[in-house]
Amino acid sequence: MKILGVGFNYREHQAEAPDLGIGLPHQPEPLFFHKGDALLKQGMPFFLPDMGSRIDYEAELVVQICRVGKCIAERFAHRYYQHITLGIDFTARDLQRAAIAEGKPWLSAKVFDGSAVVGRWIDKDTLGYPERPIPFTLRHNGLEVQRSDSSYMIHSIDQLIACISRYQTLRMGDLIFTGTPAGTGPVAIGDRLEGYLGEERVLELAIK
Repeated sequence: MKILGVGFNYREHQAEAPDLGIGLPHQPEPLFFHKGDALLKQGMPFFLPDMGSRIDYEAELVVQICRVGKCIAERFAHRYYQHITLGIDFTARDLQRAAIAEGKPWLSAKVFDGSAVVGRWIDKDTLGYPERPIPFTLRHNGLEVQRSDSSYMIHSIDQLIACISRYQTLRMGDLIFTGTPAGTGPVAIGDRLEGYLGEERVLELAIK
């Protein structure tokens, strides 16, 4: 199982990039990165790592691949996933800033242990997707900090699957974090995050 992430897939997140100290990279195609084996076991808290000076939450829709595919046509991509959830792509923001400024990969900012969090999976048919967009929100210590829906993605889920599968085979269990909207921010010990698909809470996470 591999974990793939997508950078800057919402225009409002692109717009806030300068405020985060990030120089926006040129991206004619979706911008992909790997998150190694950083998946946090469900039910476990996130322990703030001793690296960098700022760890940011990034809430995003996550899809789980359900069949093997290579060079998948966009019109067939919907066959390769059935379950969707809300996830958090934790990012060491200062390390990411430095990597982007120096033209280096984001590896150190993205793959630390536990930095890929997923909530409870929901069948896409239950969500009414793709006929209806998937709304999602993240609350930080009870306050809503991120809200968007799948219709605001620059590259849709099916487009992402088609693009990724040109370069590498997708296999059962692979996860794709599809990008975060605006509103990312830092976490501290004692914080609590809650994630929702529509009105349904699918994720709860304590920061320790």
